[in-house]
Amino acid sequence: MILVLALLLLVNCASATHCVVFVVDENHQTINNAKIYIDDWSNKIGTTTYNTGIGRNCWVGDIGQGEHTLNTEWNSMKPGRSTHVGSDAVDIKGSAPMMITIVTHKVQ
Repeated sequence: MILVLALLLLVNCASATHCVVFVVDENHQTINNAKIYIDDWSNKIGTTTYNTGIGRNCWVGDIGQGEHTLNTEWNSMKPGRSTHVGSDAVDIKGSAPMMITIVTHKVQ
């Protein structure tokens, strides 16, 4: 029984890929404090922050393997506080780390 549980844990560990997600604006500048959602707008996986190891604003974590849609939104600090949104369809596979960039645009 313990061997079966250990195998199930190994399978679950192998079914996720370590990912770095960058959220950029129209000028390709990385955004801090952008919310990232997976597969729909109700399943938030994290928020971008400055990562000293990477030297840019990003979210770092594990995403389950398979096809996913990553959605993001953030509010500008300029007067008027416009909202920016973006999405990207990704196919997560393998064990090598993935770098994903989501380009956003201003919503009117």
